[in-house]
Amino acid sequence: MHAPSFLARQLAHPSGFFGRQVISRFMNRSTADHNAMVLEDLEVGPASRVLEVGFGGAALVEKICARAPEGFVAGLEVSVEMIALARRRLHRLVESGRLEIREGTVESIPYQDGRFDKCCSVNTIYFWPDLAKALTESRRVLRPGGRLVLGFLAAVDLQRVGWDRHGFSTYSPDDVRRALAAAGFEPGRLRSGADSRGTFHSIVAQRGPAGR
Repeated sequence: MHAPSFLARQLAHPSGFFGRQVISRFMNRSTADHNAMVLEDLEVGPASRVLEVGFGGAALVEKICARAPEGFVAGLEVSVEMIALARRRLHRLVESGRLEIREGTVESIPYQDGRFDKCCSVNTIYFWPDLAKALTESRRVLRPGGRLVLGFLAAVDLQRVGWDRHGFSTYSPDDVRRALAAAGFEPGRLRSGADSRGTFHSIVAQRGPAGR
């Protein structure tokens, strides 16, 4: 089976009716176990300040909010369709000030230095044009000692379906660890699981002290 280029584009940047009605639901359903692993690895506390980059169908960002009733959660997304969907579905959280939904890219995160305790992204690193810059920006918005959790699919499974021929960058856990270390993180625990898409990974990293 070969992945069609249209579906690959929609997964990278959901748009139009298909993105709003099909891709958002597919993301939430197909990544449920992966999201659960990343959420567990984030170790969100009641007053945590958390950023999710590329929230897609917003299933994970909603669960993060539930675990941080006294904190602040932000969702960053490139797709205007997903932004509108999240603002509509989670309007009570947005209106309360506990959740902020913003348009933007991981290479230029629209928040000040050290704004967050925790940051996560699930199934988006394939689409980042500059992994090093994205990780440097993620580090910038985390406080010293802050936690980053990245979720991503195994390279072999992406290649098996043909996503690598349609614009997906593929990474092994060692690739991600090296990139994290080069960006000033201290890579930590790696966990793996499996679902209908194949093997998925969750890797935890900690921002080093200020000045590192």
